[in-house]
Formats: sequence, structure tokens, C-alpha cells
Amino acid sequence: MTTPATEEQQQLAARLFAQWQAGKPKSQIEREEWGDGKSHGRRFDRLISQTLGYPTVKKSKLADQVKDLELQVKALGAVPVGAQPEPWEVNLSHARRSCLAALRVWNDPTSTFRTEAFALLLVTAWNALLIALIQRRNQEWRKVDDLGQPTSHHGDDVSLDTQDLSRLALSGSNLLGTRENLAVWIELRNKVAHRHLPALDAVLIPHAQAALLNFERTIVEEFGLPYALGGQLSVPLQLSGFRDPGVLASRKRLQASLPLDVQALLAEPETANPALLGDETYTMRVAFIPIVPTSGRNPDVIAYFARPGEVPDAISEYIEHFLVLPKGIGTRPNLRPTDVVIEVQRRTSFRFDTNLHAEAARRLGARPKRGQPDDTVDIRLAEYISALKAYLYTQAWIDLLCEKCVTPEGFFEATGKPARASSPVIDNNQQSPAE
Repeated sequence: MTTPATEEQQQLAARLFAQWQAGKPKSQIEREEWGDGKSHGRRFDRLISQTLGYPTVKKSKLADQVKDLELQVKALGAVPVGAQPEPWEVNLSHARRSCLAALRVWNDPTSTFRTEAFALLLVTAWNALLIALIQRRNQEWRKVDDLGQPTSHHGDDVSLDTQDLSRLALSGSNLLGTRENLAVWIELRNKVAHRHLPALDAVLIPHAQAALLNFERTIVEEFGLPYALGGQLSVPLQLSGFRDPGVLASRKRLQASLPLDVQALLAEPETANPALLGDETYTMRVAFIPIVPTSGRNPDVIAYFARPGEVPDAISEYIEHFLVLPKGIGTRPNLRPTDVVIEVQRRTSFRFDTNLHAEAARRLGARPKRGQPDDTVDIRLAEYISALKAYLYTQAWIDLLCEKCVTPEGFFEATGKPARASSPVIDNNQQSPAE
């Protein structure tokens, strides 16, 4: 513990400091004041630092250069000879190597296990990065027992689960998208690491791009620009053109071919929290800004890739009108009102027509209330197709409607009309203007 300086010491330090600022060398000050200049200014430095708190030692240019070189070596994942790395530095190096390995797998054109391997390596990278963050903050990153002691397995510390690490290291509402994006990859690692699902490669590109940007941003913000991965990456070349008509169709077919549990996994965070649909840290959105090239040529298209938050204000609102977002899971609504009417009448044995169907749709939340403009209310039940000025419905809507209308009481509640036994002939051409 340092003893507080006396008033006499403070006065002495102030007087000597003024002499040094006036240009007198430290050794000369020490000889004149104490009759000894053998410390070469270090005694003077200690007095001023401990008494006045002023720095009087100029940094060596060579020392700064050595420090910069050490940082560059560490940023490359190595450790300078003779240096002992901090535990967080070890984990940070592990995180960067794992993330680069994940990128190599994703960008490898010969990879046949792309998403599955990428998920394993990406979660490993995030796990190491989160531990590094928590270690540098001097917080506990390990699992502890009932006595508060860290647990171990075969002599190694047992860390918290990656999900728990993310809540601890990435807390705050502003990082919700980052946490949820990581949660998707954790679930994918758990669900698909042992299954071969090539269709996932195309479907998960937005999530993969967001995950990479989140990882890079976290490293730069927490550890500094020298540790960024961007300088080691190149832009992968593409064989498919922007105007290839099969690209989007192929992506839709692949997405529809995924197992239902994987489709549900991908849609779950979005349906649970609609705010994630507009969060670029959850799934990356790309803005294409067409311009006329100065060369005068006529290319197929020119695209500028805008980082999240950097889309010009003049066009951000315009882009929102053309943003395509996934709505729920499974097959999109594809059943006409007459298809619904036929099936409901068959399963309930009550007379049912398109007028009753339109009223039931308004009452049960498949369509807007009467007097409100036509629009999609619940994509799981129905979708309004503005080009056709008509609604299309889902099998889930038929099931809900049949469940409600199977009894006379439920039929009246759903349609506002009493139930009547159906006749054997159904007029399939009967439609109301509202349908």
C-alpha cells in the first residue's frame, strides 16, 4: 500500500517537475537535489509519478515497434517466442482458426457435407470466442457445483453450454439477433450434424452470412481491428448468373424438400419473435442498387452489397416494399374457397357455401373483419393474392373450420347461421364477390 505524499514532498515534486519542463535534464536535477545522478532519472520519475501522478517517461519507439509486431504475430494465431499467452488469447486464436475452417468448408465447391460441417465448426468458433470474452472480463465461464467450485472432467474445466455463454457475453436487447442467429446454428448442429441434407446449403445462406458478420463485428469491437478475419478472405466466384431463371425456383424446391422438423426449426424464431424478420444480425438481407456504369456498356446487372445499417436513407424505405420474407413453414396457401367448401361439407354433413365460408373466415381470423381492406391476416390459414383479388387457403384452415363446424353449436358460432343437413348436390360454381 502506497503512503500518501506529504505536503513537503508535493512541493518538492512540483518544483523539480517545473525545472524538468523548463528543459533541465533529469540527471542534473538529481545531482543538484540529492547529490547523486547514478539512477539516470529513474529516482526523479518515481517521485513525480507517485506524488503528482504525471508520466515523465517517454515511450521508446523501439518498444512500440516490438509491441506492434507482437500484436501482428498474435493476430496470425501464433505466440512470440518467450511470451506466455493469456488464457483469453488462446481461446481467441482457437475461435479464429475454427471460423476460418468453417469458411473453407462453406466455400469449397467440392464439399458434399457443407452445412453440417459448417454448423459444427461455426458453433465451435463461437464457443471459443464467447469464453475469450468472458475470461477477459474476469467473469466465470465454467460450470460450478453446489459449493460454487468449478467442475472438471478428466482434469479439464467444464465450460457452460454455448447458449448460456451467449446470454452471459452477449447480453442486451441490441444483441438479440446475434443470440438468436447463434441459437439457430446450435440447433442445426444438434439436429442435422448426422443427416445429409444438401437442400440446407441454399436455404441457410442468409443465416450463414449474418453469422459471419456477427462473428467479425464482435471480434473487432472487443479485441481490435488487427484480429479481424476480413483481411484473410477473398470473394468467392459464382457460376450462376443473376438472371438465371432456375436459381430461385431451385431454391424453393430445395426448401420444400427439407424434413418438417428442420423447416420448423428454421421458422420457429421468426414466428416467435416477428422483430427478428427485420434484424440483419439474425438473417442477412442484401440490397441491390442498380446504377448506370460510366463505361457506357450494358451489363446484366450491377450490385452493391450494403452492410447492415449502411443502406442509403433515400432508398431504404423503397427497398422495404420489395423485401421477401419467409412466412411460417410448410406449403403456402393453395386451396380455392370452393375446395374448402366441398371438404367442409363432406366432413361435417352440414350445408356449406362460399358465403358461409367467407363469414367464417372473418370470424375465425383467416381474413380481415368486415369493412376492413383485404389483406393477409394469418399466413398459416390463408393468403390474399392481390393480383387475383382473391384468397387462397391452407389445409390447416380446413382442419380448423371442420373442428369448429362439426356440431350445430359450433357451426352457428363460426358462421352466424344455423346448421342444416347438406343435400347430395353441391353447387361448385356458387361464389360471392368477396371471395
